[in-house]
Amino acid sequence: MAANAGQRWVSGWYAPPSRMLSTGLAGRTFRQLAHVHAGGQAIRLRLSNRYGDEPVTLAGISVANSVQGPMVGKKSARLTFAEHTDVVLEPGAEKISGPVSMHVEPFNVLTISFELVKGDALTGHLFASQTSYISSTAAATPVPAELAFVEYPLMRNSCWLITGLDVMLWTPLNAVVAFGSSTTDGLGSTPNTNGRWPDYLAHRLKEAGGTQYMVVINAGLSGNQLTTSENDSLSQLPGANMPKFMFGEAGLHRYDWDLASQPGATDLILHIGSNDLRAGVKAVAIIEGYKQLVQTARKVYQKVFGTTILPGGYTLEQSAQRQIVNDWILEHGSRVFDAVFDVGTPLRAEMDTTKLDPAYDSGDGIHPNNDEYRLMADAIDIAKLSGSPLEGN
Repeated sequence: MAANAGQRWVSGWYAPPSRMLSTGLAGRTFRQLAHVHAGGQAIRLRLSNRYGDEPVTLAGISVANSVQGPMVGKKSARLTFAEHTDVVLEPGAEKISGPVSMHVEPFNVLTISFELVKGDALTGHLFASQTSYISSTAAATPVPAELAFVEYPLMRNSCWLITGLDVMLWTPLNAVVAFGSSTTDGLGSTPNTNGRWPDYLAHRLKEAGGTQYMVVINAGLSGNQLTTSENDSLSQLPGANMPKFMFGEAGLHRYDWDLASQPGATDLILHIGSNDLRAGVKAVAIIEGYKQLVQTARKVYQKVFGTTILPGGYTLEQSAQRQIVNDWILEHGSRVFDAVFDVGTPLRAEMDTTKLDPAYDSGDGIHPNNDEYRLMADAIDIAKLSGSPLEGN
């Protein structure tokens, strides 16, 4: 389909990429679910082999409305690349499909299906908080709905190779990117409920503006640090005994692909730094990292906002450093950010403010549950956002 004047792309769903462990799943079909915040009349997909060591071939790429699990609606949109139904991603390559007509309502859950014809899926998103379904050895697209669970027996909480789904809008709107680590990624929320704080923020904006609202783009990457790049050592983060490269490159380095290239993005909310603290990074380095990232982001974004770091999961020294960072954010952050949001205070325990309130703890002392993620979204003053229905109120 051809784009018409006045139409505009916005990122409706995003999965920040990092390097993954080998899957050995060539020859199988993947069905990955995307909770899309934006509505429109056409879609396109963004693919990435950023961390691949060899070419990857995908075929039969389609998008359909999700019904249940791996079950999809009868109608699907077929994606092409230069009019071809298959695509080869060279190591490090990223590609965008051609647009295809598809009516999408805000907050639809769409299923992205593709066959991994050749190569290994070493680029993906580790903790999706959304189940992906993988076929038995033979490719299984299409299959009757009643056989979907049989043909797609492998279930994982990750997604691979597809990093974004963009929606073409008829009415321009703004988009705010939520940039952070696991608490933005939604770790600790109930899987398949879309209970991340960016999800709740998107619903708040929708309810405030009726048909005119802002899209929220989730650029959270579990385990990610602001100041430290990936390496091959095992993570020292609590309960995360896995290679650190799976947590992505330093937030300061993610700008080019996770922030600068988001279609329609106007605003940025930073919520990152907790993993730096747990890795022993001092407050002064985190604050300098904020300043550096904000300065870079202002090349693209109209507004950049800061947030306080949540309590929970720190040593005494790390808690002291967290307090230094939060004090700076609340007392001096307005010199760097357009505004700051205190998302940490509403979540702390009454008897010990260094810990999460037990009522909102997902169980590990670090990550919120759905109710606490809702509180985080409620702490965002949506009147501060560019193009918000309540902007300036």
